[in-house]
Amino acid sequence: MRHNDLGENRVQIRGGRLRDLRIRHGIRTQRQLAEALGCARSSVTTWEASKSLPRPAMLSRIAIFFGVSPDDLIDTCGAALRTLRTTHGLRQRDMAKILGISPSTYCDVERQRQGIPDRWFPFLSMIFGQPEPTLRHLLGSA
Repeated sequence: MRHNDLGENRVQIRGGRLRDLRIRHGIRTQRQLAEALGCARSSVTTWEASKSLPRPAMLSRIAIFFGVSPDDLIDTCGAALRTLRTTHGLRQRDMAKILGISPSTYCDVERQRQGIPDRWFPFLSMIFGQPEPTLRHLLGSA
């Protein structure tokens, strides 16, 4: 993921949440949402695919439009998991081996294509030397 305007920690928009909000509010197409927000349809497409993060002003506009907090639209879990991994000098394939899963499965979790399975937390606690409740809170799984 590219750097964004929110600093060194990389955060990601919750594309599925954005798509759900759009549909729940009766906005059938990405083009309609783009027109309502005053942006390009391609921007909405990349946000819903969690491939880019709107600039802070646009993120605020989206949150106001849907009546939610900007925090409801972004997710830092994958960034936190990646930061923990890299801080400990581990590669994705190292984590996959420790967890007994495929590297692609680990990558999917780190990129937030799927959530962190509960069964991982005892291993993550051991790897990172943190209590499970602390990790669950840090990784947004509390």
